[in-house]
Amino acid sequence: MGGNGIDFSNILSGLDASTATLAVLGACAIMAVVGFATWGGKKVAGFFGK
Repeated sequence: MGGNGIDFSNILSGLDASTATLAVLGACAIMAVVGFATWGGKKVAGFFGK
């Protein structure tokens, strides 16, 4: 890297595609659960608010 930047080659060599895929899928699942919980909470609040 010419000595100007940080060398990430040791870090990146320890990662494989399956680990990265699982991390992305896990993050998506968490975001989906949060969205569903928000939607469900609004539906329940709307039901009791009427």
